[in-house]
Amino acid sequence: MVSWQWLPFATLILLTAIQSLDEEQKEAAEMDGTPPLSYFYYIVLPHLARPITVVILIETIFLLNVFAEIYVTGTGGPAGNLPYLVYFQGLLNFDVGGASAGGIVAVVLANIVAFFLIRMIGRNLEG
Repeated sequence: MVSWQWLPFATLILLTAIQSLDEEQKEAAEMDGTPPLSYFYYIVLPHLARPITVVILIETIFLLNVFAEIYVTGTGGPAGNLPYLVYFQGLLNFDVGGASAGGIVAVVLANIVAFFLIRMIGRNLEG
C-alpha cells in the first residue's frame, strides 16, 4: 500500500530528470552509432544517479515513518516495523525507555542511510 502511495512521487522525479537530458548528447550518441544499452549505461544512468539517490533517501525516510497503514490494516503487521514497535513498547507495554530507544534507533538508521547516499552523490559529482 505504501509503495503504491509513493510510486508517483518517485516516477515524477525520475521523469523530470530524464526529460532534462541534453539533446546534443543524444544526437551525438545517435550519430556515433551507440547501441541503446550503451547509451543508457554511459549517458542516461550517470545523469540519473543523483535523482535516484534522492528518491532512495526520501523513500527510506518515509518508510521509517510508516505506522498508520500497518496499524489500520492489521494491527501489527511485520515484526520489524520500527514505528509500530515504538508504539507497542511505549503505549501498550508502558515501557517508555524501550520506546525512546526504538525512536533513537530509527533516527540513527535514517542518518546512516543518508550519510552513505550523500557520499555516493559526492563521488558522482567528482567523477
